[in-house]
Amino acid sequence: MLAALLLVLKAMQIQLLDTSYQIRANATARQTNVIYPSRGVIYDRTGKLLVNNNPMYDLMVTFNQVSPKMDTAFFCQLLDIDTDQFVERLTKNWKSNRYTKKLPFIFMSKISASTYASLQENLHEFPGFFVRLRNVRGYPHQNAAHVLGYLYEVDQNKIEKSEGKYVRGDYIGASGLELSYEEALRGNKGVQYVMKDNLGRVVGPYKDGRDDSLATSGLDLITGIDLELQTYGELLMQNKTGSIVAIEPSSGEILAMISTPTYDPNKLVISRDRGKAYTELLSDTLNPFFDRSVMAKYPPGSIFKTLVGLIALQEGVLYAERGIACAGAYYYKGVPRKCHNHPYAHNLSTAIKHSCNTY
Repeated sequence: MLAALLLVLKAMQIQLLDTSYQIRANATARQTNVIYPSRGVIYDRTGKLLVNNNPMYDLMVTFNQVSPKMDTAFFCQLLDIDTDQFVERLTKNWKSNRYTKKLPFIFMSKISASTYASLQENLHEFPGFFVRLRNVRGYPHQNAAHVLGYLYEVDQNKIEKSEGKYVRGDYIGASGLELSYEEALRGNKGVQYVMKDNLGRVVGPYKDGRDDSLATSGLDLITGIDLELQTYGELLMQNKTGSIVAIEPSSGEILAMISTPTYDPNKLVISRDRGKAYTELLSDTLNPFFDRSVMAKYPPGSIFKTLVGLIALQEGVLYAERGIACAGAYYYKGVPRKCHNHPYAHNLSTAIKHSCNTY
């Protein structure tokens, strides 16, 4: 009798008093929300901001939770798309492994903050849809495009080699500092699990959030670049083809790294217009993507004379104060290597200063 009474009381507690069991009975899915971290920002040597983060939004959808009675016309108006585009974005190849009707996928990516503001006010009217916050790069200045680099959406090859670090839709450094310091800048994603009922409504955190994890922001990067010097170098190289690299000899720090022709890094921020801008840059006959500071091959020219002079001093075949006359050119097999018009090279320093070929 006592055992039976205990069972009756437990059944009453489960069915009448404890609502958590009712919630779990109605729940048809556990939704996993990925929390993307802020990517580390980049500064110049004086603390000026070179790269920051701007908010961008992806509109996600779970096909099975979309209501057939939703106001499609109003929804399309909010997103500035037509009904055909709505159907195209919602219809996927369900036989492939890429999509399933039970799990969320991207309905529209790269939504601006203004569009998101209008959408968010009415999102409760559209079951199955939710917004995921992302951070994309912004550039306060139009300089150092080759140095800073840009991001792109990770491809399948990178995903397979990343051992779970990247999934479809993630962004990764494609060039420059973004590529070189990808591991430090990207941060670590967090995750949030929520329970949803059979109408697609969020009914609460899964296991009271015990399995959730916070996103960890990427590390900030302080470079050796001097923004003012970089800007001045790019000004000097306007309408020219070539490169300038300014190095601090005592430390090896790169103070400026210019390659021209160049481009405004803001053209390659993640946005809905990026594809057009990328195509225009790629088809430009001046090849602005080609980083001449590290990719081009240049003969060493007169800077090699310093090395030859040091070797001559070390080997004892030259002393620093030796003077050598120059008639305006050095002749080898009858071919002149002309010098600039300069005074008598009375020592090695003067010869290097005027780049005397005869000396």
